[in-house]
Amino acid sequence: MARSLIIAVLAGVTSAVVFVAPMYESILGMLFINFTHLPLFLAGFGLGTAAVGIAAVTGTLLVGAAQGLGPLLSFLAAIALPAAIAVRQALLWRTADDGTVAWYPTGRLLTLMVCYGAGAFILIFMVIGNGEPGMIEFMAAMLDEIFTVMVPQMSADERLMAAGLWAPYIPAALVVSWLITLTINAALAQGILNKTGRNVRPSLEFSKTELPIGLAFALVASGGLWYFTSGVSAFFGQTLTIIIALAYLFVGLTVIHKMSHAWPMRRLVLGMFYVMLFFLGWPGLVLVAAVGLADQLVGLRPRFAGPAPDEEDD
Repeated sequence: MARSLIIAVLAGVTSAVVFVAPMYESILGMLFINFTHLPLFLAGFGLGTAAVGIAAVTGTLLVGAAQGLGPLLSFLAAIALPAAIAVRQALLWRTADDGTVAWYPTGRLLTLMVCYGAGAFILIFMVIGNGEPGMIEFMAAMLDEIFTVMVPQMSADERLMAAGLWAPYIPAALVVSWLITLTINAALAQGILNKTGRNVRPSLEFSKTELPIGLAFALVASGGLWYFTSGVSAFFGQTLTIIIALAYLFVGLTVIHKMSHAWPMRRLVLGMFYVMLFFLGWPGLVLVAAVGLADQLVGLRPRFAGPAPDEEDD
């Protein structure tokens, strides 16, 4: 018990140090900022729900002591609380009818985190989105300041044009990048714990991710709001559509990987696919997300089940 408590506290301290290090202009801190969730997930998936709770509280209090209320709330909302919720849900289990242990489904966990990100955006939008200036104007002003520092050769008109172009997409980009970072850290923590034999639950099975149908209705509703309205309403719908679509992007990638089991030289072809996806950018990501949505509606993965002809690696 004492050993677990010490490990949990150290995990919280490590997460807090990684979070605040960039505020002290630490180059090392800038390199590791994307792994702030990792110590919390290691504590949670390795020791249980109580451990991640202790780590989350420790990290939050330490950040508050070092940097004040603002960073404390940021750490709590973006790092501590989502990691604790994700671990708590992931460690839920029940006994199935056949006597086997059924763990909390990966698709529901992914949906929960997407809803958390969407909820955070809605809350911030309610606070600053309807005021003067609104969220878009706030983001444009922030980008203008960044361009002034990072690209001083830009004229004032060029900065305003660039800021106005990118500002409507910044909230969605921030939430999506946060969700991707959260997912990678959770998977990385489980990978590390699996190799050491300390994982409380089996690894999350992303290849079997199934999303609830309600998420598809939410995607259609937000997409309709984006397409059929303008101004602030369109911005609101656009941001929610992009956030929700991320879940279908993950599913679309699992479909591609399932399809690849029937391909010769699977690794090479998958590598070429990701290179092509990188160069295609948004259009390619939209197509993959559409594949994920189609899988939910018509069931694509069962049609591609089966091992590869020359290799069976995942």
